[in-house]
Amino acid sequence: MSTFFQLDEHRLQALEKAIASSIPLEVLERGFDYYRREKVLSVQVMEGGSIYGAVKGTVIYAVTLDTDDFGFSTCTCPNTGYCKHMAAVFYGYYAYAGRSADEIHNRMLIGNSLVDVESSGPVTMKSSDMSVPGTETDPKQWIEEMDRKHGEVWRQCRHSLHPLQAVLLNIKAVSKLWDDRLRRLHWMHGILYVLEQAERAYSITDTYSRYYYEMAFARMTEPWMNQYFELTAELKPAEMTEPERAAVVHLIELFHEREMDREHQLHRWESLYFALWGQLVHDEAWTRAEEDWLKSNLESSLSTPDSAGMGGFFAPMALAFLAFADNRDADAIDLLGKTVFNRTALLACDCALQRLEERNYAKLEGWIGYLHSGLVTQRKSKAFGPFLSMCRLADMQQQDNPKWQQYLVSFLPHSYSALSEHWLDRKQYEQWADLQLLFGIEPDEMDVQLIREMSKLAPDALYPLYHQAIDGSIRSRNRQGYRQAVKLMKKLEKLYKAEMKADKWNRYVDGIVRKHGRLRALQEELWRGKIIT
Repeated sequence: MSTFFQLDEHRLQALEKAIASSIPLEVLERGFDYYRREKVLSVQVMEGGSIYGAVKGTVIYAVTLDTDDFGFSTCTCPNTGYCKHMAAVFYGYYAYAGRSADEIHNRMLIGNSLVDVESSGPVTMKSSDMSVPGTETDPKQWIEEMDRKHGEVWRQCRHSLHPLQAVLLNIKAVSKLWDDRLRRLHWMHGILYVLEQAERAYSITDTYSRYYYEMAFARMTEPWMNQYFELTAELKPAEMTEPERAAVVHLIELFHEREMDREHQLHRWESLYFALWGQLVHDEAWTRAEEDWLKSNLESSLSTPDSAGMGGFFAPMALAFLAFADNRDADAIDLLGKTVFNRTALLACDCALQRLEERNYAKLEGWIGYLHSGLVTQRKSKAFGPFLSMCRLADMQQQDNPKWQQYLVSFLPHSYSALSEHWLDRKQYEQWADLQLLFGIEPDEMDVQLIREMSKLAPDALYPLYHQAIDGSIRSRNRQGYRQAVKLMKKLEKLYKAEMKADKWNRYVDGIVRKHGRLRALQEELWRGKIIT
């Protein structure tokens, strides 16, 4: 994309309001699809305040967005009025300006556009979008109505989830004029419904292409999940009215009815469940009822091990989450021990991270110990990276506890990068050098900037690295190896002399000459390199 200027903040806000009030959301959605598929070939902002763009459609169309009077905006496509090509250029400008096109698009879709409702006049809605009388406070009918209108849309999602974006938009339009708190819960229901539709579309993808679809679908649903988390964080159980509490109870029932132990899933549904219970956990009545329900399901699964119910991993994991929230970490760890490690390890990481942020090292050791025992046999788990990061952070905070570094060392060679970087951060240069020697890392294989810094901070740590690398090059017994040895010796010479250790350098060279006196080719390279004269 080529660009010359950027719009000032006042012009940009005016353009955003004009776009939001003039272009229908369905057209914005198609324009956003064009932008995501890189159909916007160029964007130019002229000094007068107009945006010029080229969009590749059936042919290449020229678009002009007038920021002073949006009504004068034009596009060379055959469509009359405002079109998807204009929307695509609008999002393309956002990307150029270093802002998030996804963010402004989602804000418009969820109804939080920049349009001032009072100044833009009454909102008009199709009769099909209006809420059915009597359903505003009846959560059970919310899902029934969604399913009646959109229950088969997931079948259209063969290669993309874009049809579901329109479904979510339609669902949100139903409650657009409701009370804010009840609308929030309706939108949460709608997001869960659309995510379940995405799961259905994902389940029918062929095995050969499943990884591709997983990446593409997950990218599409990520904003929906993020909005669900944002809406959930706004819940305040202590201030809820009866209709709100009924809607929350229905949300919980949706999780109860769903097969949470499903093997091939597009999303981490347990994270959606935990986000909700993170807000509800302080309500004793709700928590007690949920624990009773989970325990009954856990007992049922233990009595029928082959059951496909929730007892597989979800029930003990959910009970562990509630125990953790009640500061019963030992009980939580014991419950997670009854599950498959890979399915619940990320929850353990979340719990460990919270204890680390609280600097509760006694409880943190329990969680890190649990993760370590699981990672010993399941190192490819997604928890491996967070585990190493938490050990490093804990060691920085509690430097007198040797356990944290022991955990890092125990996973060598897989933890080499993390441990090497950690010892540099801790200024433990001798341990860092020993690690490089252990793995046979030569100075020429290291970052040049790192070698320069080490030459100033801890030159003594570099001496054995050079010595080992020089010996290894000589042992190759060929002319190329000897030249590499001389090259390393020239760097080592500078290091010794910079530290005023010329005598040690001379003794080292004499030792090399005596030890390898029979290697004439080496002697010749030493002469050529002026190591010896």
